[in-house]
Amino acid sequence: MQSEAINSIPEIDTRSWGLSETTTTFLARSLELTSAIAEARKLLPFPADYKPKVFEVLFDDVPFIRIENGKIAYLRDCSSDYKPPCSEFAFDGETALFQVRGEVVVNRVERMDLSAINQLLEVNHGS
Repeated sequence: MQSEAINSIPEIDTRSWGLSETTTTFLARSLELTSAIAEARKLLPFPADYKPKVFEVLFDDVPFIRIENGKIAYLRDCSSDYKPPCSEFAFDGETALFQVRGEVVVNRVERMDLSAINQLLEVNHGS
């Protein structure tokens, strides 16, 4: 029974997304990741004036930065030359931008004024 359920999961054809072979191969390694990315790609871009309350940066699905209401809630040390295979920027728990080795796979910030993002990064360090 369990193997039937696994076999019934439809494959997601990422080739139609116009991505490089490297990115397509990377995504093919994880059906769970590819499914989440496919769902995020279906969502509308964030409105131009959207101001998230929570901003997160994840490298390889590991949280490195979390800013809540302009205050750092979490900050993981990271080497300045670290180049993660994939990176995700999330607003209020939703994927806003997802990249594989710098290639954009999901871009829901295309309508946004990026100065709003810069303001998010100018956070109160509690000093």
